[in-house]
Amino acid sequence: MLIVPIVEGLNWRRPPPVTLALILINCLVFLLYQGGDAERERKALDAYFASSLPAIELPLYATHLRETQPKPLEVLEKADPAWDSPAHLAHPAVAEYLVQAMTHDEPFLRQLRSGRLIQPQDPRYATWRADRARFEALASKVSFRRFGFTPADPRPVTWITSMFLHGSLMHLLGNMVFLFIIGVAVERVLGGGWYLGLYLLGGLAGDVLFYVVHAGSAIPSVGASGAISGLMGLFTVLFGARPVNFFYWVFVVFGFKTMRGIVMLPVWIAYEILQYLVDRESSTGYMAHAGGLIGGALLGLAARRFTGQRVEAFHGQREQEAFDQAEFDRARALVAKVDFKGASVVFARLAQRFPTRADLLRQWHAVAKFEPASEGYHQVVGLLMTLPGPDGPTRQFQRQVFLEYLGKAAPAPRLTPDALGRIGLVLARSGHLAEGERAAELLLKIAPGDARLPAIWDQLAHGHAAVDSSPVSLKKAKHYRALIAAQAKASRA
Repeated sequence: MLIVPIVEGLNWRRPPPVTLALILINCLVFLLYQGGDAERERKALDAYFASSLPAIELPLYATHLRETQPKPLEVLEKADPAWDSPAHLAHPAVAEYLVQAMTHDEPFLRQLRSGRLIQPQDPRYATWRADRARFEALASKVSFRRFGFTPADPRPVTWITSMFLHGSLMHLLGNMVFLFIIGVAVERVLGGGWYLGLYLLGGLAGDVLFYVVHAGSAIPSVGASGAISGLMGLFTVLFGARPVNFFYWVFVVFGFKTMRGIVMLPVWIAYEILQYLVDRESSTGYMAHAGGLIGGALLGLAARRFTGQRVEAFHGQREQEAFDQAEFDRARALVAKVDFKGASVVFARLAQRFPTRADLLRQWHAVAKFEPASEGYHQVVGLLMTLPGPDGPTRQFQRQVFLEYLGKAAPAPRLTPDALGRIGLVLARSGHLAEGERAAELLLKIAPGDARLPAIWDQLAHGHAAVDSSPVSLKKAKHYRALIAAQAKASRA
């Protein structure tokens, strides 16, 4: 089963730096560090088989398997019921399999290292102990033994380092795809700092549950999947009741379904627990995944207390960017048919949902201006005047639209105080004093007490004083300063 969110409305022109950095670090660790594991493993095994260890330990381990009947015994019995005969134990394939199984069999290793299986009075003890120490020193250099998280030996550093190790190339690729899909959305919501901290804490939550369930296990846990599961739990809380488009693949059935984000939290947790119960011998860390999901959800609840405004701002922006392209194309098709009135109706409908989308407003304006008495023309000019954070070309376009509107609007200009206040300040600040004065006059006429008037007058006063020291300019500067003083006095009265 595979169910992953496909979050629309994300700005891919601004790549998520922390997610990309995490992917890069994981890949570099695998390629540059773990790439030498095969050689390290081979050196350890060569040292093992060149020592006294096979003759001493393999018969002891064969007896242990017969008595305890763990999974390795099933594999050996299926291959050959006589697998533990001296001849079979000497076979390289059988011997190597037993050594690999032994290194993860904590109950046997505890007995072996405690001296219960090979006692000090045994004449082979000194040789065995030296050879065993040499083998363990070489084996400990393998990445997953050195930096993987082992419940039987939970060294502090491994709680973090295990998140950046992977068992195979496919393990790495699968995790990195999920990290990108989930990480991009979560980083966009929280920002890099919060995201990185919660990513690591989610991984620790996965390690905690893995440690509790697999206490005493000598099998190391490696992989970013616990931390990624933490992001998935975090995702469900951050998106909450908002609809999210999910891609699902169950057996041979696949497709897309829109559901509320929080709905997937119990589904994902139940799936991981069920997988663990069905296949307890699996090497997949299902409990690390479940721990990450639960921990991530709890971290998400805590994070929302501190990042609530940021989360809401993200969702507002996402909804703005989830543009209805089909409707936009329909409007443009009507323009191509010279049905300007019909196109204007569609553009107006879109503008109600996306009032700050510049390309939409420009195309609506291009058709609405052919009917200067229409409601649409007044509306679109008003929206264009209030576009946020205009750059140079946008300011110039706004100025042209404003001048054209003053001459064409029928029966007369009727911009809102907000539109006049914003465009007046933009024009005055950019040095277009005549147009700024016109906007200020209109604003003063319809809203004489508007709080933006003093700011516009101040810009006009500075603008005229900076042009030259002619009597006309100085007179205008003095006039606007007088207006500022008069309004300040009136507001105090």
